[in-house]
Amino acid sequence: MLTTGRIANTYQIETPEGVAITYTTAGLASRSLAALIDYAILLLFLIIGFTTVGYSGGSGFGNQDLILALLALFAFVLNWGYYVFFELIWNGQTPGKRLLRLRVLREGGRPVDGAAVVVRNLMRAIDFLPLGYGIGLLTIFIDRHNRRLGDLTAGTVVVREGAPITLDQVLHPVKVAVPPRAPDAPPTPLLPNLERLLPEDMALVFDFLQRRGTLSADARAALAIQLAALIRQRLALPPSDGHPERFLEHVVREYDVFQAMMARQAG
Repeated sequence: MLTTGRIANTYQIETPEGVAITYTTAGLASRSLAALIDYAILLLFLIIGFTTVGYSGGSGFGNQDLILALLALFAFVLNWGYYVFFELIWNGQTPGKRLLRLRVLREGGRPVDGAAVVVRNLMRAIDFLPLGYGIGLLTIFIDRHNRRLGDLTAGTVVVREGAPITLDQVLHPVKVAVPPRAPDAPPTPLLPNLERLLPEDMALVFDFLQRRGTLSADARAALAIQLAALIRQRLALPPSDGHPERFLEHVVREYDVFQAMMARQAG
């Protein structure tokens, strides 16, 4: 069963296999900027459509009432279809969300489906009330996962996407500064089973140690605990009440020793 939790602006999911996945929820500022980008694109489409229809009417083509009806229909379809179309073909992203690396997910981290996309966008009419997304802004402020009414109704959440990890980053992760080993430490690793660690595991450790200074205290502590537990499981180590960040720094030091030892044996 999937479970979720809330730490600062994070959305945490635990899969049935016990793997914890953490997303950063999109806040009011990023969502508003993405909405402005989408509104600008919508406005451009409307201007093109109005100009085309107006030119046709000015040229004496067709009935004026018919032209006005077609114009109203075009505006309606564009306003409602824009979000549904892009969120379906781009798996939860509009052009604005895509530019800001935001994505709509179902609760539990699942991709959005057609029903969720339609429901959350039909609710825009209510979110917009009484003016300028009044209800939508209020629910974003109140809800712990920064969801507007449409998200609550459809069971969706808007999250930030992390920067994509390249193959080079996986194979050659960036090193981080950690306190040095003790002078009398042996030339062999002080941790067992380091060969079980995948490059992706170490990339997560390096990324956390690099970004920990930018996280809130609660998010930093919770992520360190989760990551340390994951690494301990990989290394077949028992749970520990020790400081998780110190343990992760210890892993980095000993993994470097392990790699150096493997290089000597191979060379």
